[in-house]
Amino acid sequence: MGLLQAFVLGIVQGLTEFLPISSSGHLVLVPFLFGWDEPTLAFVVAAHIGTLIAVIVVFWDEVKLVVQTVLKWKHALEVERAVVRFLAIGTVPAVVVGVVFELIYRDKIEMTFERPVLASFLLGVTAWWLMSTEANVAHREVPGRIARDMLPADAGWIGVAQAVAILPGISRSGATIAAGMRLGFARDAAARFSFLLAIPAILGATILSLPDIVDQGLSGSGPAFVIGLVTSAGSGFIAIRWFLRLVARRDMKPFGTYLVLMMVAGLLTALARG
Repeated sequence: MGLLQAFVLGIVQGLTEFLPISSSGHLVLVPFLFGWDEPTLAFVVAAHIGTLIAVIVVFWDEVKLVVQTVLKWKHALEVERAVVRFLAIGTVPAVVVGVVFELIYRDKIEMTFERPVLASFLLGVTAWWLMSTEANVAHREVPGRIARDMLPADAGWIGVAQAVAILPGISRSGATIAAGMRLGFARDAAARFSFLLAIPAILGATILSLPDIVDQGLSGSGPAFVIGLVTSAGSGFIAIRWFLRLVARRDMKPFGTYLVLMMVAGLLTALARG
């Protein structure tokens, strides 16, 4: 894997992991559009570690509070325990789906990452989900719910949306933020919960991939591994900070429009190449 490719894809991963436009879909389509080889598993894991670092840095105070709450559960405030419970509930669907697919449908899921046409169509699905959600909440007459209004069922449904994002082209952040908005949460509250929920999801996916990396080794991709980690961490940090400011003021329709354009680009490229 070339260093330029690692640099570009690291930035792509960092930006698209947290913007509602699907990092997995872009890691399939961007190499396809440029005629590059598919990124190695080691690189993909490095890029995910980078985004994990980014979200932990941005939400360091919240992460620290969660860890302290777990360690001092009996002495923690109920509102602090509630946050931990909601993150745990929201993570369960992704864990169940991840384990089932890893044990039973692994080959079929891996094949979806080799199909740019499918990824293109699923980007279109994400676009529809974002735009229809914005249309749904546009006529909301009451202020959106805040984090303290969350119930276990809310966390569960948002977790289901996250689990669906195992498919390339379905944006994890887009699916979970839109799900939160459909449940009545304000856009910024949904975004913050989505990003916190990303931490156990990315960490779990990374851990599941470690045995494969041990089997395959870095295969001379050490520099690409480092570049992917650093660039994804940096671009991920910028994406989170920027998006949190943006989402408090504007809707997500422009991201839906972008996804439609990417879908068309992917389908036309596939058609041109036969």
